[in-house]
Amino acid sequence: MRLQRSLTRAYLTIDPRSLGAGRIALGLVLLLDLVRRVPVITLWYSNQGLMPNHTVLWQPPFPYAFSFFFMASLPNEAAFGFGLCAVAYFMLLVGNRTRLAHLASLLAVLSLHGRTLFIQNGGDVTLVELCVWTLFLPMGRRYSIDSWRGRRAAPPPPSAEPLTRRDVAPPDGAPVVSLAALAIVAQLAIIYLFNALQKNGPTWRKDGSAIHYMLHSEGLVTALGLWVRGWLTPRQSQVLTWAALTIEGLLPFFLLTPWGQRYARRLAIALIVALHVGIGLFFNLGIFAPVMIAFAPLLVTTEDWDSLERWWAKRARLAADGRGATSLGFARLLPTLERHGLLRLPAPNAAEAPPWRKSLRARGGLLRESTVALLMIFATVRTLVDNAAVTHVNASLQPRLVGVTTTYLQMLQAWLLFAPDAPTTDATVAVDAVTAEGRHVDPLNEVVSPNHSWLGTEIPPRLGYDAFANAYLLRLPYYPAYFGAFGEWILRYPERTGRVEDRIASFEVIALDHDNPPPGERSPRNRRTRLLFKYPE
Repeated sequence: MRLQRSLTRAYLTIDPRSLGAGRIALGLVLLLDLVRRVPVITLWYSNQGLMPNHTVLWQPPFPYAFSFFFMASLPNEAAFGFGLCAVAYFMLLVGNRTRLAHLASLLAVLSLHGRTLFIQNGGDVTLVELCVWTLFLPMGRRYSIDSWRGRRAAPPPPSAEPLTRRDVAPPDGAPVVSLAALAIVAQLAIIYLFNALQKNGPTWRKDGSAIHYMLHSEGLVTALGLWVRGWLTPRQSQVLTWAALTIEGLLPFFLLTPWGQRYARRLAIALIVALHVGIGLFFNLGIFAPVMIAFAPLLVTTEDWDSLERWWAKRARLAADGRGATSLGFARLLPTLERHGLLRLPAPNAAEAPPWRKSLRARGGLLRESTVALLMIFATVRTLVDNAAVTHVNASLQPRLVGVTTTYLQMLQAWLLFAPDAPTTDATVAVDAVTAEGRHVDPLNEVVSPNHSWLGTEIPPRLGYDAFANAYLLRLPYYPAYFGAFGEWILRYPERTGRVEDRIASFEVIALDHDNPPPGERSPRNRRTRLLFKYPE
């Protein structure tokens, strides 16, 4: 019995303050993911872009795809969908009708990513998984409009005795026990475990050159990374490479150990933040770094929250009603919104929920935990199949229901970022188009790499691609089914420039690649070109 309580506390229990902070982090990352898609809404979400909806529907990159954005053909239709996503994300951020907002946010992020599965990366997958697992937890219990609404409707305390610091926590401060708490930590541990195990090539394990080669990926490197690679020595690259690999290898232990959990989780949070801040500064991996950091608030222990609140109470003094000073600004804001008709709150001391609603909630809890357990089983099977290089599990053993469910929910589990080796070659795509007046232009790179006006056979330093363009151009040469839509987009060049003289008379689409310079060198080797297709044929 004692062991059961210890295991429950270690793996199934999460503090509601962690859930509140985690909800805010999730809402911010969802909004960030939406905002970064706004400038390229025409390019990726309309039939005027590189991936028209009919092309994606006829040639889906995955057999099972879901997206409300398949109904959008024009940019303004996609923009309307973006607006709905923003509303759902904002409601989740502030915790207003949290459960409904969370479900709406999951549908929104599945739709946003489902429309562009061809160009998704590990960050997109991880964001969906964070949204899925937290859906089963009471994310609105703290730091939310819902929690303030609940405290306002609660009956007054039975006695008027003076409150002490132990009374700072509100009635909704009881720990949450759920399988979803285990699912979140296990998901995070699996990400790091399989990434570490599958980085077994020489650039990671033998010569430590992975960071050096990654910094020479021109579509990936940031401006800071470009500057760093100018002076980074092979020895320094080894240190950074082996440090990153060591952190990934240690994190599963710190996340899952039941011993000294408070200190292990502190260390895990510090390592996660340090690792992904470094990744985000040097490499453009889209939303990957922010979403991994967004897991961190969910790892904070109850003891650390208590210490933080005691420190804050000393600094800002306790509120007269016994609540922590952390709630004062929020408590002033909400009545102001209510006075101006911007928020509707229940009357104080509202009636207790009827028995039938309590019974429904109890049954709903059983259904919720059963659903989490089923999804955990599905995710485990998918993990074994998607990481066959380590597990040696044949994909044919995966039940069809598991494959369909996890694909629709985008709960893919192939964790092999830059594995087994960092890329030792670089590649991109260029267009040599000739206008009606004889001018040579590159319609593609004018859009995705506006800082470079280049035509030729060499990949210039730091292309400045966003994560979407980088993924598209690395994958396009191997997907001829998307050549037709790409060619049609090139021919619409005068529609984008507004000049009749820019009508395209002919063009060639060329794949460029080269070998990245080995450690100690700066210049690429063995530049190569390959014609993908041309117009007219």
